Amino acid sequence: MKKNKNITTKLTVLLSSTVLAACLLSACSDNNSNTNASPTPSATVSASPEPTESPDAVTKQAQGVFVGLADSHTVEITVDGEAASYQLGEGTDEAANALKEGDAVSFEYMEEAVEGDATAKLLTITKIEKAAGDKPGHMELPATKDFKFQLEGNEETRTGTLAKGDGYALYIFEQFKFDAAAGKLIMNVDNNYYVEISKLPEGFKLDKIKADAEKELASVGDVQTIDPKDSSSTIDDYDLMLKAASNKLTKEVIVKTVDGTSFMFKVNQPVGEPTEGFGPLAFASMGSIVSQ
Repeated sequence: MKKNKNITTKLTVLLSSTVLAACLLSACSDNNSNTNASPTPSATVSASPEPTESPDAVTKQAQGVFVGLADSHTVEITVDGEAASYQLGEGTDEAANALKEGDAVSFEYMEEAVEGDATAKLLTITKIEKAAGDKPGHMELPATKDFKFQLEGNEETRTGTLAKGDGYALYIFEQFKFDAAAGKLIMNVDNNYYVEISKLPEGFKLDKIKADAEKELASVGDVQTIDPKDSSSTIDDYDLMLKAASNKLTKEVIVKTVDGTSFMFKVNQPVGEPTEGFGPLAFASMGSIVSQ
């Protein structure tokens, strides 16, 4: 009996030890599980950084002569005789589209360095408007300017040189000479191809100009009044265009107003070999006129 009792005691101790060990192992396992578990991160929202102006940007003001739109977001302006391209900043495209070539303008722009090119500057207009009280002719115009044409079926670029007459300036091409005293633009190869230019006085009567021109042109042929929407010439926004033609000669009388100053052009164009080159170049010169 004593022997059986001893065995029972040993078994009891062994079983107790096993249970204790199992409990300890379970506790350790729970402990490690709690210690190693990562807390679930809470969702956060990061605000996108607001776009900021370059710290090197400099805001400047200037006046110049509006040359035109290079594309839908770039304009060219001449300042102090030097033409430069400017990007249109937000909200400035409508004001730029309202301007005409030769308009005197006041504008503000940002000048920023271009990364990787120490000499280049990015110029972005932030405000632009037609200069109040100033006429384009009072601004300094570039000495030369490029024009695009359709000549003999091909698109060509020709450079015009600034010339000054009595109270006005315009660009002429190498195929022409300009007699400032006579106000006459003359083709070099044939002096019978010419344009007479005059600045009309304030208060002139357009009806009288038209009546006089019709009498003058009637000697050439039937007189036509050319509506601006039907004209294919490079001179636009004119007040009057009368034309008469025969098999030997075409004559035209044109009145155009630029910023409150009106000019009259009398065009004399014989029928001959120089005709095709005369028209586009002469009309581009007339279209470039500004008051001074």
